[in-house]
Amino acid sequence: MLKVSRRLNYGLQLMLALASEVDGGSKSTALIAEKLNIPLPFLHQIAHTLQQNGLIKATPGPRGGLRLGQKGTNITLYDIFNALEGQFSVPTIESDKETTENEIAFELWKEVGSKFSNILKEYKLADLIQNE
Repeated sequence: MLKVSRRLNYGLQLMLALASEVDGGSKSTALIAEKLNIPLPFLHQIAHTLQQNGLIKATPGPRGGLRLGQKGTNITLYDIFNALEGQFSVPTIESDKETTENEIAFELWKEVGSKFSNILKEYKLADLIQNE
């Protein structure tokens, strides 16, 4: 079973909340945290990482808040995953001695990683909020 971290799950919820904003305006982090039941300090950490990766923009001040970055609702689950969890990485061959089993495992993980990435790229925020 694939284990999805709270960080990734909350990050996706945050991105969906921002994508649902009809006028594309900024949303207060305090309001988002309350609505999604995410601890505010954790939301700030997640938002900071997403901002560093260009997925959201933050506007400071009393009327500021968060909004989607330049890609808008074309942001994919792949973009969010990579920002918050890093790229899916394949184990390296650990031994100098090559074995058939090691080679098979290495190739299998490469194939799984490629398929996993392609699946994540299929899900855009625009499609997810449209299906609500």
